[in-house]
Amino acid sequence: MAKLIYKKAGNIELIRRSDNVRLLSVGVVESIEPSISRKSSTLPDGNSDWDMEFSNGMEGQVVVNLSTFQPKLYAGLAGATYTENSSYAIRHITTRGVPAASPFTVDVSDEGTPLADPVPVVHNAADSPYVKVSASPAAGQFAVSGSVFTFCSANANEEVTLAFNVTTTADKMELPSESNRPVFEMIIAGKAVLADDEGTSKADTMVFDSVAVSGDLKPPTRKREPVGWNFTMKILKPRAGRKPVDYRVEK
Repeated sequence: MAKLIYKKAGNIELIRRSDNVRLLSVGVVESIEPSISRKSSTLPDGNSDWDMEFSNGMEGQVVVNLSTFQPKLYAGLAGATYTENSSYAIRHITTRGVPAASPFTVDVSDEGTPLADPVPVVHNAADSPYVKVSASPAAGQFAVSGSVFTFCSANANEEVTLAFNVTTTADKMELPSESNRPVFEMIIAGKAVLADDEGTSKADTMVFDSVAVSGDLKPPTRKREPVGWNFTMKILKPRAGRKPVDYRVEK
């Protein structure tokens, strides 16, 4: 077998065992890290400083690091239902300033048109709520018409936080109250270059017959600096007549 150098992360394909749903568009892959280790157990030797050690199986995992978040992939790994391109309400929370001069209105058309149900809410900088009225708000009150929030002159120049729902075409993930861990067949497909000839590439494929999510399954941390996310697939006992790992590389 050729001596290889990996210069690209490769791509992954997941096939869910329960319904043969295929997850192929996983986003931007940063790295894929397969690892296999041999488990052992020891018995003491009363005549030696060294214990006797015996092999008692193997275990392995594949850590996938991604630079972009793919909600559909996350839902599939979590055993959640995923619905695409339907009409759903999305919550918007935005902080604005009431104008210092008339009209004392805040237009949120850049966010969308607030729904009447649930009722939009407004809080001041001290997190105290304003009261919604149908029209002509007094101090500490607000009214909504379309995408425009109207306030009283007594609240001019105040900072307010508005929360409301907007209907839009969206995708939705729902995690059931009880769910079983999905099992997948996992395929890693990529290319490597020859160690002694960088201009020659070789395609390779690594197939894991049965894998399932292990450990924490977390979406990316939300913060100012963009970050990726990762998940770990534990290698499970293969199906009858199959191997746990099948690796092939182009000659």
